[in-house]
Amino acid sequence: MEPSDRGHRPLAFDKMEGLVREMQDPETGVPVRSQKLFLTSIPSAFMGYDLIEWLMDRLGIEDSVEAVHIANQLCQYGYFFPVSDSKNLVVKDDSTLYRFQTPYYWPWQHRSPDNVEYAIYLVKRTLRNKQRHGLEEYEMESLNSLKNNLKNKWDFISMQSEEQVRLSKERKKGDKIVSDSQERAYWRVHRPPPGFTSSLEPVPVRNRGGTCSRKRRNSHDLRREVEFLRSCLTRTRVKVSQALESLMQHCETYLEYDPLLSGAQPSNPWHSEDTSFWQFNNPIVEVATEKRVKKWGLSMEDLVSDKTGIQEFTNYLRKEYSHENIRFWMAVNDLRRSSQSQIQTKVHEIYEEFLAPGAPCEINIDGKTMERTQTELKTPTRFTFDSAAEHVYTLLLKKDCYPRFIRSDHYKNLLANGIQPSTKKRFFGFGGPGKKKSSTSAAPNLSSLQAVAGSACSQASGGSTAAMNRRRGSDRSLTG
Repeated sequence: MEPSDRGHRPLAFDKMEGLVREMQDPETGVPVRSQKLFLTSIPSAFMGYDLIEWLMDRLGIEDSVEAVHIANQLCQYGYFFPVSDSKNLVVKDDSTLYRFQTPYYWPWQHRSPDNVEYAIYLVKRTLRNKQRHGLEEYEMESLNSLKNNLKNKWDFISMQSEEQVRLSKERKKGDKIVSDSQERAYWRVHRPPPGFTSSLEPVPVRNRGGTCSRKRRNSHDLRREVEFLRSCLTRTRVKVSQALESLMQHCETYLEYDPLLSGAQPSNPWHSEDTSFWQFNNPIVEVATEKRVKKWGLSMEDLVSDKTGIQEFTNYLRKEYSHENIRFWMAVNDLRRSSQSQIQTKVHEIYEEFLAPGAPCEINIDGKTMERTQTELKTPTRFTFDSAAEHVYTLLLKKDCYPRFIRSDHYKNLLANGIQPSTKKRFFGFGGPGKKKSSTSAAPNLSSLQAVAGSACSQASGGSTAAMNRRRGSDRSLTG
């Protein structure tokens, strides 16, 4: 790999390559030699327990399991491979034979192989001895697929395959066996069989390092950076301790309103046949539960997020002759969620009802907000009244109307009349609570029982030894 391209690959590959080079050292590395297996000789191979022993000595590992894990990682990345098994890249701490991969086939030494190179490799194997180099089923499917996709290049692929087969015939037998196994292991890593994964699969996230040169900044970019840094100086920053304290306080406040943490009341409808939980928690109910009304008193957001809460809040403001504020805020929220064909009509209706001079429900907003709204009305959108709605919600509803609602008799009556659902537990889904049957049998006669016990004792004492053994055996079986 070119030195300029080394920045593209992860640094972990430098460490793995350095370790593998130490393994291949002829004096201090893993012993590599021709291994005899039955009547055949396997060249350039080493055994699994030699590799594990070397890793434990070199890295100072006491547990062989850790050494086996490191060896498996190196094997899956293609630095060495099993001689006999071409599918499973697994290292075992036994006499299984393995072979080092040539540095030319190490990962990240070149670009990732393309389909043309894979097609040349498959065609080359079809031109050789089918007993040794025959294709497997998934490789035949890949070859047929590549034939259809690379029709315009197939003459070039066939010519390259024939030339490589011709050159391989000129090699020695031992070198040919080693090079064939290394090439097959290389494609096992880059084109794994179905059901196997590849450790070299590209990450779907783009590399943040960036390979292009940094863009030269102009005066506009520098001016934007200065404005950003100035805004950072005035930004309110909260300490981590304060943020955690606020988070804990929020969790403690809403703990009793979370059915997962505090339990559903009266019962979980998915665990029992009682549907009261759904009835009490409908969006709109005639009488709300006490816990639901209490939640309205936590914040304005909890009140307006509940349809029943908005309904009760609107009823209160109607008594106070200031319900136009909440009606305007609800109309603007409805405008944001309307279809595009209704925008023009709803903007006109909201303006005529709440903002036009002499409107039937005119709201009270400042002149600056009114001027901004008039400007937005020239090109009506679903966000035309956002500034006015923010003014009404923050200054009129949240800071004025909501505190008066919480302190009012209307809210106190809702809290006093709130339903308190009782917790129901049901262990069986059938029948009702059965009554325990009372015993109607007569009390036993103690004198008759003593007489029966005495006769039994006398019979037992006069029995034979065999009878006693049988009784003792039965007693042991009854008592466990």
